[in-house]
Amino acid sequence: MTLSTIEPQYTPNRGPRTVTAIAIGVAGVVVALVLALVSVTFLGLAIGFSIALPVANAYHVAVSAADAAIAASFAPFWWVFGIFSIVSLVASGVVFIKTLGFLSPAPRD
Repeated sequence: MTLSTIEPQYTPNRGPRTVTAIAIGVAGVVVALVLALVSVTFLGLAIGFSIALPVANAYHVAVSAADAAIAASFAPFWWVFGIFSIVSLVASGVVFIKTLGFLSPAPRD
């Protein structure tokens, strides 16, 4: 009598289950889009605070003293808002790429 060795069957990694994949895909896309929107908002703040008072003066728009003081105090910090914009955009890309990497059917090493 010959003993045969039993080899485990090879089952390729086909990725996560369908419900899990849909949930992670939707969550990943939503987070990536929210971070992209945050990036655009910070870019708008970086540009807006710097040009708010000159544009208001050019078009003879009435601006309250409190609003003018806020715009004048935040205008020198345009670079902070620019950095936040870039970081948010990079984070959006990382979340999107990581989501695609998790959902791909290729085996992860």
